Amino acid sequence: AVSMPNTEQEQNYVILMIITDGIINDMQQTVDAIVAATELPLSIIIVGVGNADFSAMDRLDADDVPLQSSKGVTMKRDIVQFV
Repeated sequence: AVSMPNTEQEQNYVILMIITDGIINDMQQTVDAIVAATELPLSIIIVGVGNADFSAMDRLDADDVPLQSSKGVTMKRDIVQFV
């Protein structure tokens, strides 16, 4: 999404689908990346598979509490949907 130029004649938007079993080993790095991506033409859809604990995905969905990076930056918009 960063390297895709947007001009008046050509608009680009990326939808990233992640299929996961619910385990995140680097939660803060993931949050930092999502917060940085909230300025880009990007949406992230996370699909949970299996019977694991998906509470981390609910946090990334940020419906209740906005994500904040390790540098204290708050997400600019909600780009993650967990299903």
